[in-house]
Amino acid sequence: MKVVYGIGNLAKDKRRRRVIAVGVFDGVHRGHQKILACVVRQARRRGLESAVVTFAQHPSHFFHHDRRIPALTSLEHKLKLIEDAGIDTCFVLSFDEKLAGMAPQYFVERVLVEKLGLFSLYVGEDFVFGYGGRGDIHLLRKLAKRSDFNVHVLKHLKLHNRIVSSTLIRSLIKKGNLDLASIFLGRRVSFLGDVIKGEGRGKTLGFPTANIRPHHEILAPDGIYASEAFCGRRRFNSLTYLGTKPTFNKLSEDRSIEVYLLGLCKDLYGQKMEVRLIKKIRNDKKFTSAGALVAQMKNDVVSAKKIFASSKISFA
Repeated sequence: MKVVYGIGNLAKDKRRRRVIAVGVFDGVHRGHQKILACVVRQARRRGLESAVVTFAQHPSHFFHHDRRIPALTSLEHKLKLIEDAGIDTCFVLSFDEKLAGMAPQYFVERVLVEKLGLFSLYVGEDFVFGYGGRGDIHLLRKLAKRSDFNVHVLKHLKLHNRIVSSTLIRSLIKKGNLDLASIFLGRRVSFLGDVIKGEGRGKTLGFPTANIRPHHEILAPDGIYASEAFCGRRRFNSLTYLGTKPTFNKLSEDRSIEVYLLGLCKDLYGQKMEVRLIKKIRNDKKFTSAGALVAQMKNDVVSAKKIFASSKISFA
């Protein structure tokens, strides 16, 4: 997938026609996937390019600096998921003062139509755009007639009598309801991060771990999880620890993420890792000694292997 950051220097190309979806797409959940699938399907049927216009950060971060909404997915993670959906090109806009103050008509006619060659536009039923959110579906249909493009408005996707939304999924993950969150996501709850150098304590305990610096994504509650980790082209069964390491850090509030990869001993410093949580094994707790912790970790590995053996992917 080609990624274009910003559109200020994008040359007009009247020969290029695109089927486009516009949105935040935080989490790229099943509702988003439905929109992206429609875009890809029509683009291929028409012999056109499929494209997404999204934002480098959640628009709420611009308007509410003091209470930012935690992202389900970082930009890098979101782009990977959009690429997996089959999109050809993604245009990433910075939601800044200029974009926030842009008139709805200007955004559609000068940006989407003139610069991006809009042929057909797919949006959700609650889509608003332009300065103050003054652009709505009604205005979009008027502009479509004037500028000769098609508008497709998709209704909210409902599962288990609930509307699939990033807000709902965010709440479920915070509460630790990974099964239901996974159903709405259409995949396992996951996060993306960089492998960084840690204290090396896991290695001395016989459980060498990859320490992860996450990409500012929402995380599940503290605990030990059976998980699968992806690094480069390789997949590993793994155990993931989320917590403050109370056995060793008396007053620390800093949250650590450590991933124990079954069957791997070499270092992965500097690489990116995606971790998908399968099932929680237990809560985090303080142990009386390092030996007691090691004994529990051995039991955790046994529990995780049972989960791996019985785990079946189902997001129905």
